[in-house]
Amino acid sequence: MKIDHDAIDQLIDYLLDCALRSPVTPAVFKEACLRLQKAGLSLLRVNMSWTTLHPTIEALSMIWWKDRAFDDITPFLHTEEDSQEWLNSPGYHVVSNEIERLDVRLDQDKLPYPFPMLRDLKNAGGTHYIIRLFEFSDPGEHTHENDGMILSFLSDRQGGFTDEEAQTLKRVERYFAIALKVALRERIALNTLTAYLGQNAAARVLTGSIRLGDGEHIPAAIWYSDLRNSTVLGDTLPGPELLQSLNDYFSATAGSVIEHGGEVLRFVGDAVLAIFPSEDQSLKSACDKATQAARDAIKRLRDINDLRRHQDKAPLAFGLGLHTGELMFGNIGIPERMDFSVTGPEANETARIESMTKELSCPILASRDFAQHSPESWTSLGEYPLRGVKRSIELFALK
Repeated sequence: MKIDHDAIDQLIDYLLDCALRSPVTPAVFKEACLRLQKAGLSLLRVNMSWTTLHPTIEALSMIWWKDRAFDDITPFLHTEEDSQEWLNSPGYHVVSNEIERLDVRLDQDKLPYPFPMLRDLKNAGGTHYIIRLFEFSDPGEHTHENDGMILSFLSDRQGGFTDEEAQTLKRVERYFAIALKVALRERIALNTLTAYLGQNAAARVLTGSIRLGDGEHIPAAIWYSDLRNSTVLGDTLPGPELLQSLNDYFSATAGSVIEHGGEVLRFVGDAVLAIFPSEDQSLKSACDKATQAARDAIKRLRDINDLRRHQDKAPLAFGLGLHTGELMFGNIGIPERMDFSVTGPEANETARIESMTKELSCPILASRDFAQHSPESWTSLGEYPLRGVKRSIELFALK
């Protein structure tokens, strides 16, 4: 089948327009593959894979197959299984050996490379496999490892890609890479900001809330939890074990916050400051979510401590204060170093409520303002003065 070069020109314009408009979505990749196919190329499969900056995801991939449903983006985790699959792939071969292009004919009895993936592609009907390595930048201080992507094309035509098809692929592959590079940079920025700032704050920063003082008032349930006996742990545990203990505690507390729709704003040493923003002024839904997160944190820590006991490690404990208020959510700091967080007297009061968990020997305490939204879950302990707070506050224990 002869290549429709006018359609190829239109595909290139389409990819450039998408890259300029931003954001580039997986739908762009799917549409580009379909356009290549309609232009006359014998495509069975197209794959794009790239590394990413993410605490749990090592790489992302988009795979298009002819006459199959498109599965969007596939993550590859930092796991032994995924890593082994990568080490035995043609992608790893071209990256580790810095091979710009690898051209493999699959329509022969003996394959030239021992990669299991090539056998799978041949069994799926593939006859000719071309993989292209794009390096976005040289390794350096401000680039992450393997900053780039791989792009592969698989033909199902008897005899493989024609010379005209191969030349067409060489022509369009850079435009695929340009469009993905834009999407990749945006995704890395979002992933990194979300990991360090939280989803809400990351979105606000990316949409332009970057000036000192930018912010808004939001009603929210406020969470402040603190690890018990952290000084003793710090004095008695070696560095790696202390770090693991902190992460165990954070997985119980901060993990529960995120699981139930809250947003972790800051880790203050071994304390967690988080909010559950309210969608209306009633605050009931936000307080319900925070209460569920508190119960979940107790369960998570119980499971963690069961495991720690089997490992002859001391159990962990935390105190948690819950409160409500209308907070100023925005940028604080100095122009050279800003933080996106909350300010207001209620945030300070929440920390003071948490400090009372030690005096009252009660791990979770809430203010009346918080407990009134789900009174069936809380028991009053009476009014108490809080350090640095002019008024006494009625405190409630979780039933």
